[in-house]
Amino acid sequence: MKLAPLLDPLLGLLLRRRQRRRRAEGVLLVSSRGPAEMVFLSAVLARFMRLGRLGENVTLLCRPDAAGMAFLFPRLLRLRRIEFERLDEIGYRWKSFADLHAQHYRLIVSLDYIRVHDRDEALIVAADPAETAGMMPPQLKRNFEQRRDDSEKVFDILFESGPVRQDKIVRWSKFADAILDDRQPPELALLPDGQLPPAERMTDTIVFFPFSGVRQRMLPADSWRRLAEVIPSHWRILVAGHRSDFDHHPAIMSLLARPNVAIETGGFDRLASVLMGARMAIGVDTAGLHLAVLLGTPTLCLASAAFVGAGVPYDERVAPENVRFIHVPMPCQGCLGRCKFPLIDGMYPCVADLDIEPVIATIGETVTRGAI
Repeated sequence: MKLAPLLDPLLGLLLRRRQRRRRAEGVLLVSSRGPAEMVFLSAVLARFMRLGRLGENVTLLCRPDAAGMAFLFPRLLRLRRIEFERLDEIGYRWKSFADLHAQHYRLIVSLDYIRVHDRDEALIVAADPAETAGMMPPQLKRNFEQRRDDSEKVFDILFESGPVRQDKIVRWSKFADAILDDRQPPELALLPDGQLPPAERMTDTIVFFPFSGVRQRMLPADSWRRLAEVIPSHWRILVAGHRSDFDHHPAIMSLLARPNVAIETGGFDRLASVLMGARMAIGVDTAGLHLAVLLGTPTLCLASAAFVGAGVPYDERVAPENVRFIHVPMPCQGCLGRCKFPLIDGMYPCVADLDIEPVIATIGETVTRGAI
């Protein structure tokens, strides 16, 4: 067991002896997830902003890399950054605890469905706000009772958000409704015009997202070659990803060695402006692809069946008209990535069976419309 959490009773005693604001004030939203989660979260943050009372600040506590999505957030939302993994370091844990305790928030809301008790939940306990709210942890077989008991000690409001397999935006929308006591339809996975970044001025461009952090979700390089071949040479193809993606998957770029193909490795804010000016985005289930959806870019997602019913495809209540998901229905769909079948050429069977012909047809229609 890690040493730092064992010191929490002592740290709590020291915190109670420190001075802080007498009056509890402000709302802190906490998310320990990465950039991909922030894309979806940006669709519902405006609803959580309503938790702030007149004159109160609402702040989002998040990881430094997730803060890179701040250009998508409501303008009045403040940011605090924290490296959650470093809470296992005694010095960093004490400084983080003390900083949040000093703020004396009126309300702290955990936006994470899955939490780590001795990190993000311990941080909320140390902050000692006037009130706390969170979601009931997932009812998985392993240690559910312990996770539930831990959460009950942390949160004044513990909301049962529904089944494990559920669209994230739908879950957050219901959670916000419960705290606000105001029932509204789930938010569309589409940013309001006021939160959209400026569009980059571009010629006819299609953006590819071939890379995934889960290699088994990726299509073979030859599929991307076939898609590139149906795009006219006077159109531009941008292949987007992190620099390391191109190092780890050189076969993709070797088959895309065409004069009209370029790579895009800028940050998410730069990518957002590119997508705002692009004709279309095509890719696998990845953060950049979902960013395209929320920005309103016509988007095709070539998805595994692993998250059917749990986010991809989106729930029909939140799916905007600019996105289309292509996946192969399977009896085992919704496995959440715990595939029990042998891989096929390094892919999940539901990915290996994907048919790219509908994508080729859609590219043809897009090019034809663009030529008019």
